[in-house]
Order: sequence, then structure tokens, then C-alpha cells
Amino acid sequence: MNAGFARRTFLRTSAGGLAAASASAVSWTAEAPLARAAGAEATTDDPHEQAVRDARTEWDALPRDPRLAPHLGNGRLVVRAVAAPGGRGVRLLVGGPGTRSAEPPAGVLELLFLGAPTTTRCVLDLWDAELTGRVTTTRGTVTFSALVDRHSPTLLLRARTEGGERLSFTAPPSERRGLPLRSVTREHGDRHLLAASPADATGVGEGALRELLATGTDAAVTRHRAWWHAFHRRGYVSLPERSLQRFHRAQTYTLAAVTDPRPGRLADAPTLLGPSGHLDIGPVPAALEQGPSPAYEHLAGALPGVGSKAGRTDDPVRASGALALWEAHRYTGDPRIVRDLLRPALAGVVGYFSGFLMEGVDGRLHLPVTHSPGQADVSDCTHDLSLLRWAVATLVTATRRLREKDPRLAHWEELAARLTPCHTDTTGVMVGAGLRVARSCAEPSHLTWLLPLRQDPHPGADPALARRSLHHWAGMRDAWHAGSYAVGAAMAAALRDAPLALELLRHLTGEPGDGADVLAPNSLYREAVSPRAAAPFPAGQALLELLVGADGDRVDVFPAVPDDWPDALVAGLLAPGGHVVDAERHAGRTRWVRVGAADGDPLTLRHGIDGDTEVWTSRPGDTTPHRRVAARPAGPGAVLVHPAPGATLTVLRPGDDPDLTVHQVPAAH
Repeated sequence: MNAGFARRTFLRTSAGGLAAASASAVSWTAEAPLARAAGAEATTDDPHEQAVRDARTEWDALPRDPRLAPHLGNGRLVVRAVAAPGGRGVRLLVGGPGTRSAEPPAGVLELLFLGAPTTTRCVLDLWDAELTGRVTTTRGTVTFSALVDRHSPTLLLRARTEGGERLSFTAPPSERRGLPLRSVTREHGDRHLLAASPADATGVGEGALRELLATGTDAAVTRHRAWWHAFHRRGYVSLPERSLQRFHRAQTYTLAAVTDPRPGRLADAPTLLGPSGHLDIGPVPAALEQGPSPAYEHLAGALPGVGSKAGRTDDPVRASGALALWEAHRYTGDPRIVRDLLRPALAGVVGYFSGFLMEGVDGRLHLPVTHSPGQADVSDCTHDLSLLRWAVATLVTATRRLREKDPRLAHWEELAARLTPCHTDTTGVMVGAGLRVARSCAEPSHLTWLLPLRQDPHPGADPALARRSLHHWAGMRDAWHAGSYAVGAAMAAALRDAPLALELLRHLTGEPGDGADVLAPNSLYREAVSPRAAAPFPAGQALLELLVGADGDRVDVFPAVPDDWPDALVAGLLAPGGHVVDAERHAGRTRWVRVGAADGDPLTLRHGIDGDTEVWTSRPGDTTPHRRVAARPAGPGAVLVHPAPGATLTVLRPGDDPDLTVHQVPAAH
């Protein structure tokens, strides 16, 4: 099976998964990974496990390019598996996830064979987060499994030889700046074990690695698998278009593999964490506990008035982590995020930027020349104006909500009122003063107000302006790469433009080829500086936003489901406000909706069920709806309810008795 066909297996078929090895019944040290390397069919009845194992990726030869390689990770340590030079083994690149703009150093370990490989099959099993391989050589057979322990910065690898094959482990010097590694090996007949970690990792010195191999890895592997199995039970999506269902599973796996949980990585936290229900693996919990890491270097690289001459660093709003903090607050409602983290960050950014604003002859406040990423240097840059407008408005709202008596509030309110609107023309929002979008560009930085900010381009803007601006940019795709399709899909989904979102998602996840405008066989971007930068998280966000709305104060279920998806089921997705959403669509109609109310505040639920409905409530611990509750109509397919804190609301048609359990919807043919 070549890499292209492996990609089609990942994106196009609806076959079962690989055989599930019991984490508790089998010794990882003694177990030979033959069944999974051979691709045995799954026998599980668990729909979660079925869906995740079905999203496996397969290779008939490991690539030489790490950007195309399978990846393992735990957010702090990422390992990519490539072919060793000469093809006679496996090279493991061991490093961190990196950032959206910087590549991490990597150490190198090699598993070398005695014979020359004749056939190879490698499988990345997302359910257990393990890479398994079987290699037949001119001297025998090698089977191996590798994983990055979820709970420590440790790579574990087991291997077994058959026939006349023999193995050797080496640690060659890295070709570029390397990451020093500690590694320990252990042999027992034809079985081999390796444990490795970065030399600077705390708590996993060489002595600890030796003790781990001597006493057995079973406890660590069991705990590792248990974490991943629990993780995969959140954010369930079943679609008739199995290619995009598998893409969703690959996205959530990568989310856990490359999201760095340290407070200093707030600027790199993916927005996908919120809607998928996985904010706990991001950096916000650690930032709340430890406080944000102070970072000021981004200010030196964003000096208004000099444009790109200052360098291409992130703008202060993004670099401060404010966007990630706001997303976390939207999905949790935790007031500590605003009080302790977001408001101080925004106050610093606004105070810095406001000193560069200039009053024009129109009495408005204008920006000097700054750089619109991927586009040009321009005054009144829409990208920076949008970020500053959002920062000031959010700061004012937060200060009022917290009832803070801040003497700077009046100044911030004046900035919000006097900041100049974005420049527009007949095509939509412009890049800046006097500069329209006249040719294809890969990065729509002039649409930052749409995503990630979710605001109008300026107060009082025509509602049609957003759609016109997006379609103008999306109508010129000559310069697009895969990231353009991912971001475009997310913007289309935010505007409830299901046809455009689906078109872009299908292109992005189509047949792999060699083009930079589609994903690589490992479901990542081909051109990226780091594992974190390679993840197409905006596309994953687009898919979820078609299923559960991500803006406003209401819970919006199936707001923009494409007509090609007559059936769909979601379970454990998160809506703004921290409400957990389960729902099913059948034969083109919403059949039932279940929402876990995060608090006791009144809730507007747009369930989308046509005709008469009943609303039932259940208490924590109940397995079925408990009693009917009063609900006030709030428009077509919507109700206003006032649930008790922690209650679960179920909306369905009178007399209907649907199956409320998690299951897979029929696949499209």
C-alpha cells in the first residue's frame, strides 16, 4: 500500500479498525505487536473506539521528510518517525511541538536492521496513540511499537526480531541544532526495549529510565492508554461523509499531541480546544494556577510606523495570549480568566498601542504604517485596526463586568469611540488605506475581524459586507496553500455558509498528490516550521462549527449542516457558556437535542426541531429524562428555558422515543 492509497484508506473507506489490544490484560513488554501491524479487523462494539481506530493512518514505507511522517506526542514531547538514511531502519526525531513560527531542536535515535527491507507496513493507531510497524528484510522480520508516554517526557519503544534479523540502536548527531537525549536499552532474547527522554527533562534521568525498563513498562503503558481512551470519548462526531469524520478524529489526536500546556504558550493555544471540549489540555489551566509567563519581546517587533522593517513577529494582541484567554472564557465562563489574566494582558497591549495612534483631520484615531501579514505594509491596516478595536472593546466590557473602578476606563472608552473604521470598497473590506485586495493572497489577514475575533469590521457595518469580503478573497485562489483552505473553511462556517465551507474542506482533505494546497498523508500541512504549525486546526474548527454554533449567547444546534449530511450525531461537543451538547439529525431533520446546562442562568436553545416539541430535564446521575419543564418559545425551532445548575435538558417531539446513546450514523455510498 503506497502513501497515496494509505491516505485514501484514511479518508475514503469505511473499513473497521485494527484489533484492540487490552491495556490491562496483556503485558506491553511481552506482547508482540503482530496483529495490529498486520491490520487485523476490529471486534469492538464501542462506537468511540470504532470511530477512532477507523481513522488510523498507514504507510507502506516511512517517508524521509519529517513533514510527511507519522507523529506521536504529549504536548511537551513530539516524536516523528522517518526512514533512516539508506533505508535500513527507522529514525526517530525527538523534540518539542514548537510554535506557529519557530522550529524546535530535535534529537535523533535510530533503530537499524541487519538486512535490507523488502516490505514495510506501519500503522499509527490513534486510539492507543501508538505507532506500530512490521518490516520484512532480507534477513528476517522486525515488528515494533513506539509511544510517547502521556504523563512524562518519555519515548518508549519495543521491538521483536524473527529469523536471522538483528537490531541495533544508535544516537547519531543531529544534522541541525540538536536536542541532547538520554536513552536506555534492554534486551531479552529476541525482544528489545528502549526508553529515551530529553537530557534536560526533570524527573526522568538515566537512573529513572533504567528502573522503568527493569521493573516493567506495563503500568506506564496502561495509564497512557487509559488517558487516551478517556480523551477520545469527548467530542464525538459521526457523519455520513466518513472522510471528514476521520479527519475530525485525526484533528483531535493531533490536538492532544502538539498542544503545549505551559503558560508561556498561550499565544499558540488552538481555538479548536473550546468547541471540541478539550480546554483542559491547553495552557489556560496552568496560567490560572501559575500566572502567565511574562513576555515582552513581541512588543519590540511590532512598532507601528515602520511596517515589516520591524520584523514579521506576532502582533502584541496575539502574542499576549489574549485571544486564547478570551476563547477559554467564552467556553467556560470562568471569571478568573478575565480578572487575573485577560484584563491585565489587554490593558498592557492597549496602553502600548494607543501611544502610536494619530488624530486625523476627520477627528478619528488612525494607525501609522504596519504590516498586514502575508499582504503589505499599509497605514490604517485592517488587520491591526481590528485587533486593536477588539482589544479595546473587550477591555471596556471586562472592566464594566468586573465592576472595577479603573481610572483608565474613560480613556479606553474614548479610544473605542474614536478609532477609525476599516476602509472598504465595492469588493468588501480593504487591506488598509488605499489598498484593496486586487490579487490572490494566501493569508486573509484583512479578515481577522471575522475570525478569530468574531466581530463586525466596524460598528454599524452592513451585514452583507462580511460575506462579500470573504467571497471576494475566496474567488482568487492562485496563491492559496493548504492553510488558506483551512482558514477559508473556518470563516465560511462562521458565516453559516455551508456550501463554501464544505467545498474548501473537501479540497483540503482530498487526494494527496504533491501540491501544497492539500494535506499530506499524515493529515498535516506540507510546508510548516514545526509540528504545531503543521496542524490544520482551523479546518477542524470549521467542521465543528457547522454542527454546533460558536458565537452569540445562545446554544445553536446544527446551525449550518450541509444538505449532503442528512444524518449526523454529535456527543460531548462544547457550546459557548460551557454547555455540553449531544444531538442527532436523521433524514434531514433534527430528531433530538440534549444540552448539559453549565449554570442556572436562563438559556436560549435553538434546537432546530420543526413542529411541536417537549423539553425534559434530568438531574446529575439520571440516565433518562426525569420530568417535563416549561419552556417559552423563542422563535422558530428555539426555546427559552431556565434550568437548574447542572441539569440536562432534552428536547424532542411529543411521543417520540429516540435512541439517545452514542452510535455511528450510516455511511454515505
